[in-house]
Amino acid sequence: MKMPWKKILAREYGVQYTELSLKCLTPINSFIVPAPFYEQIYVPEHGNEVCYIDEEKWNEFVVRLKEKYLDNPENYEGFEKMFIQTGNDYLLTAEKIAKSNLKDKTNRELKEMYLGYSSKNIRYGPFIWIQFIINNFFSDKAKEIIENKIGEDNEKLHDLIEIALRPDKKAASVQLNDLASKWERMNEDEKTAVYEKFQWLPCLDIHNMPWTKQKFFSHISEFKKTENVASTSYGDLIESIRPSDEEMKILDIAKRLSYLKDLKDDFRRQGIFYGQKLFEEIARRMSVKMEDVSYMMEDEIVDFLDSGKGVSKSVVEERERGFAIYFNAEKKLVCKSGNGLQETLEELGLTSVDELSEEIKGISASRGKASGIVKIVRGVSDLAKVNKGDIIVAVMTHPDYVIAMHKAAAIVTDEGGITSHAAIVSRELRIPCIVGTKNATKVLKDGDRIEIDATAGLVTKVK
Repeated sequence: MKMPWKKILAREYGVQYTELSLKCLTPINSFIVPAPFYEQIYVPEHGNEVCYIDEEKWNEFVVRLKEKYLDNPENYEGFEKMFIQTGNDYLLTAEKIAKSNLKDKTNRELKEMYLGYSSKNIRYGPFIWIQFIINNFFSDKAKEIIENKIGEDNEKLHDLIEIALRPDKKAASVQLNDLASKWERMNEDEKTAVYEKFQWLPCLDIHNMPWTKQKFFSHISEFKKTENVASTSYGDLIESIRPSDEEMKILDIAKRLSYLKDLKDDFRRQGIFYGQKLFEEIARRMSVKMEDVSYMMEDEIVDFLDSGKGVSKSVVEERERGFAIYFNAEKKLVCKSGNGLQETLEELGLTSVDELSEEIKGISASRGKASGIVKIVRGVSDLAKVNKGDIIVAVMTHPDYVIAMHKAAAIVTDEGGITSHAAIVSRELRIPCIVGTKNATKVLKDGDRIEIDATAGLVTKVK
């Protein structure tokens, strides 16, 4: 089963959510996925699960999305409508389950609820992938339009691109940043209301717990108290570049997608937050921790609810240390861990180490210069080591990282583009940010002193 694998992303997923991610690009979701495929695998790397996809299949998928949306922008309206409908459907299903008296349900009823929740989650899953890809298409095209209108050397270029890609609506992480600037003026009831509205933000996966009230209050008090006031409006931008009708359509879609970029995570994390009630009940009946259920496959949970047959503690512990999950030749999901993991990686051709360039160069996402000590953040567990003035170097960032980002002097990521989470939040915080370096977390290590020139997209080690 050796293939020309292409590395796509790295995330802190357990088995449950990784299985969902694999399923969502297969023919099960052919209603929205052009050129669906099975040739994907997640393998462990530095505490994350790294997604590799057959490069030919991935390229076909991306090309088909480009043809459908960028080449035919009139198709975007239907996508956005379906995106929001499907996200709300998943979220409402999760909320309904959370409000149910789960302890009174039979195992058969609980199985039906679990499979229903999983089905809605899988159906929503491809919208996360598709939005991510077409967002890059339209943001790059919007950038190109502005460059062509005013020139690449124009000193206002970066500011105008930022305005063009600043969402009109604000997803949760940006709303929270705004509220932090008003925090000290709020009374206790107002602060509690903010907590109840946003406690779900850390729920990246089943095993990631929501904030406690105490932790939330502690974290938000560390936020930078900044209120951004744009010096130029979107209307001013349009007036200055005078786009054609077709160009205006591209700019409009790019701005709308910059909102969906974070909204997609709001749906997902709230769905996980409410879904945790279901997994808590499954874990109670299995006599295990809820975190353990996160490392079980769907068939294993169903088998337990059907027959009482559970998964051994040793298997769960092996998977928590790292697992590979993929579809075999019969299109059946396989999960390997422990002693079988290395052999599986060799069989799949995923044991070679790529040669790394020592040069660290990426995309300017938030301009400026900074210097500081590197703190490599591969996951939530690394956030505590970030001190004020450090430079966060991460594979990518997501809402869990916001507290640490408020302490940082700058952000550097392996993944992402100018509308990634790191880019958007860094611009809100007015700190330098470079994204899409591909190699920063591999070339740098904790304690390195570096200088950031985010305007040029360069990272330099200080000897």
